[in-house]
Amino acid sequence: MVLVHIYLPPHPLSIVDRYLVREALLAMVAVFLVLFVVLAANRTIEYLTEAAGGELPSAAVATLMGLQILRYLGVVIPAALFLGLVLAMGRLYRDSELPVLAACGLGPARIARGLLYLAVPVALLVALLSLFVAPWASYTSDVYIEEAARTADIGALREGRFIGGGQGTIYAGGATKGGQLQEIFVHVRYADREAIVRAARGEQLFDPESGQRYFIFSDGYRYDGRPGELDWSVTRFERHGLLVDTYEPVEVRRDREGTPSIELWERGSARDWAELHWRASMPLMVVVLTLLAVPLAKAEPRDGRYGKLLSAVLVFVVYFQLLSTGREWIEQGDIPGELGLLWVHALGVMVAVVWTWRRFGRRWRLWPGGTGVGAVGGQQPAAAQSAQSGPRTEDSGPDRRES
Repeated sequence: MVLVHIYLPPHPLSIVDRYLVREALLAMVAVFLVLFVVLAANRTIEYLTEAAGGELPSAAVATLMGLQILRYLGVVIPAALFLGLVLAMGRLYRDSELPVLAACGLGPARIARGLLYLAVPVALLVALLSLFVAPWASYTSDVYIEEAARTADIGALREGRFIGGGQGTIYAGGATKGGQLQEIFVHVRYADREAIVRAARGEQLFDPESGQRYFIFSDGYRYDGRPGELDWSVTRFERHGLLVDTYEPVEVRRDREGTPSIELWERGSARDWAELHWRASMPLMVVVLTLLAVPLAKAEPRDGRYGKLLSAVLVFVVYFQLLSTGREWIEQGDIPGELGLLWVHALGVMVAVVWTWRRFGRRWRLWPGGTGVGAVGGQQPAAAQSAQSGPRTEDSGPDRRES
């Protein structure tokens, strides 16, 4: 019989790392879903309001919603990760799991290393969204809004409402189930005269190639003339087509949010540097917030799971406000464009280090087997003390007792 030895390489992540990543990922997904619902609800209400007012066609709401969500994912994901880390570690402290790991020699830096296994891939995803996807979504949204505005009035026309847009005003007193309008009133303004149409029935037509919108009326009257004069002509018709509006194709200009990152780098103005550093700050913020979550989430056994949530929100707001202020300073020329917002992230790292030192002690272990101690500075973990004392020997022979 031939024995074949198969070598299986060790898993790149330890058991503790995989456990931390799993707990943090589950909490992050839960927080992200909550933030996503709030963001989507707010944007949906805004777009539905615009669609009801005739500014957007109702069919464009879903598309614009998707584009707007892509724009803001680069900000929502860092917030979801940070709050998820604080919630996950709060549960681990409440259940005394992290204190047990600390007693075994796994200090805060070792915990931070496990969390970075999740934070680094998330930072790469945020970098992709912030540097490339968000500018594309911003410009595409502007183009789509411009194109949707051409058919907004037609899509928003309802019975019993006046809809004004372009060069005229339209009113329909009723509508059939098939979509045909009834009791129509149309007022159109031309360069030197005006036209009024009253018809019993009508339907709407839009030519996407020419960008022109028409109304085909049946059984009505048309009045043409100049305001203030008496020479008005009245025409009775059985079927009449009226060009209501004409939109010339307009090239949508890219604003700074919709400009590709490479183009911002090539132009190099103060405002371009500010926008570029803002985009690059989102993935860097993911890493810094992960380091800040370690000392922030440290709790006592009696503390609740959500005890640190308010503090986490305040930390994120302060961090985000510093980035916004630094962005304004770059635009104004108070900070060199080459320096950008790096000082904010450096300050965040310093705060994380000092905060960790004050919360966990002067010395704490960075790597397994390294120098230092795990949970509390200056104290050897109990597991390490027992390991250094050597194995205990016992007499395995029979128990001898004196009779």
